[in-house]
Amino acid sequence: MKVLSYFVGFAIAICGLSSVHPPASAAAADITGTWELTIHNPPPGDPYTATYVLKQDGEKVTGTYHGLHGPADVTGTIKADDVTLSVTVQSLTAVTAHFSGKVTSATKMSGTVTGTDSSGKPMPWTAAKKK
Repeated sequence: MKVLSYFVGFAIAICGLSSVHPPASAAAADITGTWELTIHNPPPGDPYTATYVLKQDGEKVTGTYHGLHGPADVTGTIKADDVTLSVTVQSLTAVTAHFSGKVTSATKMSGTVTGTDSSGKPMPWTAAKKK
């Protein structure tokens, strides 16, 4: 009887283990393409729009910024729907913008950006995929 109890317990344990699945890793959204990105400056400032041509390789993002004081290189990462981008432009001094946000659909991203003005306060940005 002890042996039977052992085998029944063992079978239950195996069945319990077979229903446990490791968490699936969330696939990164694909942001390769041309994006129109808008920084929404607080009033009385106007929104600033530029074009970002991005290429994704796994979690690594590279590309080119086309706008004021550009073109300039873009670097960043994407993990699931979390995206970070950095771009440094040369005006009188080097200015680096740091974007963080989320991919909200196949053609939309949004978040906040720092480094674009002297206040250091985060400003909202949105982006729409063009191609």
